[in-house]
Amino acid sequence: MYKAKLSILSLSEIEQIHRATLRVLWQTGVLIKDPEARKVLKREGAKVDEEAMRVRVPAYLVEEAVGLAPETFTLYGRDPAKRYVVDVDTFFLEPMIGRLYIYDYPAGAIRRTSLEDVERLVRVADALPNYHLLHSGAIMPEIQGCSIGTSHAHGYLASLRNTTKVVKCSSREKRVAEEMVEMAAIVAGGVEELRKRPNTFTTDNPVAPLQHDREQTEGMRVFGHYGLPVDITSEPQAGATAPVTLAGLLVQQNADVLSGVVIAELCNPGAPLWYGTCGAVMDLKLGRIALGSIEAGIINAATAQLAHYYGLPCRGTGSTTESKTIDFQAGVEAAQTLLFCALGGTNMMFYPGCMEGGVAVSLERLVLDNEIAGMAYRALRGVEVNEESLATEVIDRVGPAGHFLGQRAGSPGGAADPERTPGAALAGKGGGRALEGH
Repeated sequence: MYKAKLSILSLSEIEQIHRATLRVLWQTGVLIKDPEARKVLKREGAKVDEEAMRVRVPAYLVEEAVGLAPETFTLYGRDPAKRYVVDVDTFFLEPMIGRLYIYDYPAGAIRRTSLEDVERLVRVADALPNYHLLHSGAIMPEIQGCSIGTSHAHGYLASLRNTTKVVKCSSREKRVAEEMVEMAAIVAGGVEELRKRPNTFTTDNPVAPLQHDREQTEGMRVFGHYGLPVDITSEPQAGATAPVTLAGLLVQQNADVLSGVVIAELCNPGAPLWYGTCGAVMDLKLGRIALGSIEAGIINAATAQLAHYYGLPCRGTGSTTESKTIDFQAGVEAAQTLLFCALGGTNMMFYPGCMEGGVAVSLERLVLDNEIAGMAYRALRGVEVNEESLATEVIDRVGPAGHFLGQRAGSPGGAADPERTPGAALAGKGGGRALEGH
């Protein structure tokens, strides 16, 4: 368990957001375009207007669905050592691989992403130690050189060939989801082995505000049927597709995600889920999402608190920048959004390697963001305080006006003098061994 934590919301504020969310889900309702999902929710007690496709979700269904979602689940890479246990205390990074554009560093401009680019991106991500669950070419709606409608298969295969880590699949429509599951099952050694040892996951994006697309919802249900994890991630933009206030955005996002949890769990009880955010503010001057803004970091940290309030692992969005090149802006924005995710309690963070608000991906940014991630992991460990790390023996050995450059663990004279060490009699003879001086 990591020690360092950042709290944006008080418990009282979380409960206010929760109560407001329940009002929205019942009074306003959500648009659910998947008829099968509406059928299941109606059977369980939701109020459904079939003509408008609007569903009003009672509070007890939210409570039931949250209770059905597991608090922990495991993903397995092809390498047996790449086994990742997901819960509310872990932190994994999912680097960006699939984007229509890639940043060509020598040219200083973006160009369309090819299958060869996907392979290189995956190889780099596979080699970097702070990346675990890999986004892939399977998610791309189009890869240069691949025919339309087949990029998910080509992108997934290209990704699998270049990593032994967990590779993400697409579920953007039912057909695609079924084909992705079929391919993942071949890798696992059959459908039953895939159920036992899930080797892939996917994303379902509610469409802010308060909508669930038919094709994505059908895909989510396919993955849930096989016990494959899904991050249900809303992408609200304050001032555009969400209220301009951050509290209002969090209420709407909560309604988006929790209604998705209700669909997922009532259709496939026990389906493994992340509660996700890709929320930020709208840059009203440019008319685009500001994923590198400080508000994006705040939203991520607050979202983690909400997810953990429901006992769900959280998916966040960090290492994001609006910069179109690799510069000071890119470094600052990537670092602060990543740190907000890490310290705020996000359990799986997406987007390392991205630039220009997520329009493009960069090989160089993958490497740089991996370095920032290493700093974040160190920050999460906080300060270790124990008999050894307190270092009273080495402090005593060096004494006033000395230095620690020559000190080693277990060096001669390491034992403390009980008469000179306060509390030594209580701590027991010898205490602990001295730490190396740094």
